[in-house]
Amino acid sequence: MKLAFYTYSYTDRLNLPVADCLAHIAQTGYAGIDESGTFGASEDPRSVTFVRRRLVRDTAQQHGLSVEAVVTHAELTTTLAREQPLDLVRTVDLAADLGGSVVTFHMGGPVPDWTDDALWRSVVAAIQTAARYAASRNIALAVDGIWPRWIVPSPEALLRLFDDVGEDRFGVNFDPCYLTLIGVDPVSFVRRFAARIRHAHLKDHIGRYPKWEHRIPGEGVMDYVRVFAALAEAGFAGSMAVECFPDMPFVEACGRGYAAMTEALRKAGV
Repeated sequence: MKLAFYTYSYTDRLNLPVADCLAHIAQTGYAGIDESGTFGASEDPRSVTFVRRRLVRDTAQQHGLSVEAVVTHAELTTTLAREQPLDLVRTVDLAADLGGSVVTFHMGGPVPDWTDDALWRSVVAAIQTAARYAASRNIALAVDGIWPRWIVPSPEALLRLFDDVGEDRFGVNFDPCYLTLIGVDPVSFVRRFAARIRHAHLKDHIGRYPKWEHRIPGEGVMDYVRVFAALAEAGFAGSMAVECFPDMPFVEACGRGYAAMTEALRKAGV
């Protein structure tokens, strides 16, 4: 297992300099980064221009950082009803350009005027197309967890989705914080879906769905020692990205998140 840092809150939403942020991430001790699949207000992966792609890729290489995952933000179901649905294929190209290995996406909930069956079939078809293209570029595709208001609100629904899509390249972005928020034990989730975990996001919180507040990893209620021990037992050897938010100052979030997660890994015997 290796630790990455998700840059979106800082180099995109706060527009902090890429070079300065990546240098600090590397100096802190992280092995890699997660990058946004878009830039600014756009939902189009082409908003990450050639110049920005080269900047991120070259700066990461300069500091010995790998690009682990590219993360989209628009919900798949919502965009299927639009003229321009979530462009997972071009996001796979973005990941390949950056040297990444995973593309994650959020599922989304019901769509007005669509039956549940029609929406489900459209979602499955869209994921199949993207997963097959991702396989051709040696990229994994991962749905970013489960959520109560989404059409995949439970582990059982997630299992059905995997069965219906039927593509080995398609898996899950493991988010133990959000699982805990909605009352799903992350350790049980690891044991059930170990073969489908393609990447992980590490954040923290206080409270419980639907009322909670985010915290820097290690400063909320999450028991990451237990989570990391379960991942190690399951044989997970991938990347886990510390995820923080714009109200958490970059230097503090980066450093305190790294210190807490490396200590939890040590206590878990990883």
